[in-house]
Amino acid sequence: MSAKPIVLIGLSGSGKSTVAPLVAESLDRVSVDLDQVIVDSLGCSIAETFADKGEDFFRAREAEAFLETIQKFPQAVVASGGGLVTNPANLQLLRDHCIAVWLNPSLNTIEQRLGENNQMRPLLQDAGALKSQYGERLGLYSVAADLLVTTESDMATIAAEVVEKVNGYSYEPRTEKVHLSDGRSYDVFVGRGVTLQLNQLVPPRAKRAAIVTQEPIGVEPDPGIEHRTFIVENGEQAKRLETVGQLTSEFAQWGLTRNDVVISVGGGVVTDLAGFVAATYHRGLPVIHVSTTLLGQIDAAIGGKTGVNLPEGKNLVGAFWQPHGVICDSDHLMTLPPREFRSGMGELAKYHFLGGGRLDELPMVDRVAACVRIKADVVAADEREGGLRAILNYGHTLAHALETSGKYGLRHGEAVAIGLVYAAELALRLGRIDEAAVAEHRRIVDAYSLSSTIPPEADADELIALFGRDKKALDGITFVLDGPNGVEPVLVEDETLLREALEAIR
Repeated sequence: MSAKPIVLIGLSGSGKSTVAPLVAESLDRVSVDLDQVIVDSLGCSIAETFADKGEDFFRAREAEAFLETIQKFPQAVVASGGGLVTNPANLQLLRDHCIAVWLNPSLNTIEQRLGENNQMRPLLQDAGALKSQYGERLGLYSVAADLLVTTESDMATIAAEVVEKVNGYSYEPRTEKVHLSDGRSYDVFVGRGVTLQLNQLVPPRAKRAAIVTQEPIGVEPDPGIEHRTFIVENGEQAKRLETVGQLTSEFAQWGLTRNDVVISVGGGVVTDLAGFVAATYHRGLPVIHVSTTLLGQIDAAIGGKTGVNLPEGKNLVGAFWQPHGVICDSDHLMTLPPREFRSGMGELAKYHFLGGGRLDELPMVDRVAACVRIKADVVAADEREGGLRAILNYGHTLAHALETSGKYGLRHGEAVAIGLVYAAELALRLGRIDEAAVAEHRRIVDAYSLSSTIPPEADADELIALFGRDKKALDGITFVLDGPNGVEPVLVEDETLLREALEAIR
């Protein structure tokens, strides 16, 4: 077992202060309650500190106390405050010097535990504050955590699970492999700091690397060869044919050849765009994806689907062009805005129903690696979306309609989360799944702090018309739906059922 400090993280009410002494006793370590350290040093309660000096003062003192604690007690079990992860310096300390264990029971369980003690917690005074706080901190807890405990039973059982997981913990980056039907394959590096392995993926014959990215991503990988950075505009608007023309002209002016390499650095937009440019410039040159968003790491960067948008719809112009390799560095997720992270969770949610099981019980690195494996298996069986690969579009038919409409300001993963619940409601009405399966779809979407309802102003006629323009709609409106044989494409001819399912998610 590592000699590092064990730090329990999670929302107020997750059980950290009660579990820490139990874990410490089992492991013969000292137990430290970080909030109590702060109270003792300031001579007043946390609520009084917030009231008198504000949250910024408290967070600064919390960071000082955290550093002092792990230096003074390098083998402590530390019960941290719920907001410890909101300070980037604390995140770095957790990453580099600690084993972080996220206690993550359901919000209902936390609310029951807090009971009347909420008045002592200055950030949980307003109705709905706990759910809002969870949504804001979800990405921070997810990225910080080395281990995850979702058990909701008695504290002794939770402590025993923490001890078991800590005793078995040993961190190693993962290397997943995507095998293709004709013998081709490529590596996907998953874990902390794996961007440093980029030069291992660069083709030996490449002399130049064109790095395509957006601002302000702030990731500057070194491919180990001459390279130049090409910055495209921010947002989905970068995915258009005009940008393709601009990039290919700039490549030609620089003298990039088909022996060289394109490296995308960013999320799904950059992956789709740079992948398509690589597929078409000089009729194809290698591309490596350094994916900096959760959505990109579990979906866009894997599998070789590239493309740009037209005014008539998303991804209507594209190519299948497999990458030479992929980097999924969890360090890049540490700075994602909360909404961007939750958007990625919407895409991750679909993998629960594609063989992933209860992915919400795994640490983030393991979740990403599991999603990569699932997608790799599907891509190996159906590289060009002739059949099986369509299941990767689970939740996407409604999602693409909401996005194409352009009226609702939804991120892709937010739209997919709504689409998953819609697909479940539609499958229920077709007799393919039962109410329990629908409830599980809603549970997962809710656990990832995402909405399962369509915007109130969404027009059913418009959405149904857009269903017919989806790429899967070859012989009519086709949805990917769950059922007795798992997730599969289904032709839906009864428009009444489409409308009923839409009403069920208003």
